Amino acid sequence: MAKPKLLSPKEFSPIQGDLEKALTEGLNAELKDGAWQADPDSDLWDLPTVDSKTVCKLSPIVEKITGHKLKPKWVRKGGYPSIDEAVSDLVSHIAQDCVATGAASVAAE
Repeated sequence: MAKPKLLSPKEFSPIQGDLEKALTEGLNAELKDGAWQADPDSDLWDLPTVDSKTVCKLSPIVEKITGHKLKPKWVRKGGYPSIDEAVSDLVSHIAQDCVATGAASVAAE
């Protein structure tokens, strides 16, 4: 199976906002659909707002917009304290691994 080509910065820049919006909407939907309310007096389940498994469910969104499958190494173990932080971290990893920069972009041309 062929490895997807790296995106150029010119290709990534216009889709970055769409990617952030789609990931935010996807996380909101996942959290709404699977949400349960923990006992507020319990410290047994000190869970993050956004767990890592929920973030991994966003792979179809990432692939649809970027052409790259979400890699588990892009997702912080232990989760995230907020949706915004999860989206920001994920987009940062996507930009790092899927967007050609410097010598890599010159070699690709």
